[in-house]
Amino acid sequence: MDKIKFAEGIGKRIIETQHDYFEAGNSDDLAHISDIKRIIVAISDYLDSDGLPGAEINAMAKDLRQLSKRLFLKSCLSNKEEDGNEEVVKSESEIWFDYIYENGEYPR
Repeated sequence: MDKIKFAEGIGKRIIETQHDYFEAGNSDDLAHISDIKRIIVAISDYLDSDGLPGAEINAMAKDLRQLSKRLFLKSCLSNKEEDGNEEVVKSESEIWFDYIYENGEYPR
């Protein structure tokens, strides 16, 4: 099996397990998204240290980030207020996720 595909499969399972932990109320958005980023960076760094192609590692990291974001958005949408606008919640949650992922802090 291709090492990158194998790492991506393990990464997906770890991210899904981390997301379950988050959904159970065991961490807040900042901790959860920061943990997700650390997982993705650690997997990417390991593959890079093994001399694998950067473009393939970046594609894998992008896929893992997209999975994480989809799970986060799904959670946000399921927890929205009954009268909340789904498109607004989705848009704001995407911005929230991306900001925390990139900056390691809550938006100001």
